[in-house]
Amino acid sequence: MKLQVYTAIVLSVAVAVNAVQFVDCGSKSCKIDSVDVSDCAADAQSCDFARGTTANMTMKFTTNKEVDDLKNSIKGYVSGTWVPFSNADACDSIDTKCPIKSGVTATYSLHISISKLYPTISLAIKSEMKDGSGVDCACFEVQGKIV
Repeated sequence: MKLQVYTAIVLSVAVAVNAVQFVDCGSKSCKIDSVDVSDCAADAQSCDFARGTTANMTMKFTTNKEVDDLKNSIKGYVSGTWVPFSNADACDSIDTKCPIKSGVTATYSLHISISKLYPTISLAIKSEMKDGSGVDCACFEVQGKIV
């Protein structure tokens, strides 16, 4: 019985979060290993984000140099303009905490509130994580639709 419950939990987690296709948009001091989006099919070219929910993403990355401070901004490309969704201290949401030594693999968790007021549109979503000197540590874009 315990094995069945454990197996069900593992399978539900494996289905809920999947690596998606992403574009590296200028990472310099980090290498992005994968980007996962909850409730999005593996290797999906675009993900649906339901209004009134929270989109959960994780980015696994490896540092090329030591980074002391990281800030992240999330933007959506709407009607030819990058529109800010949120800005945050990324160090608070990284599993290894800052500072991160060179060569360390870490996971950053992003949580984006999708307002019920957002229109139903297709858009690019950009996550840009900059180090203390303003250099892109890791930057990725995923395609999505607000539904």
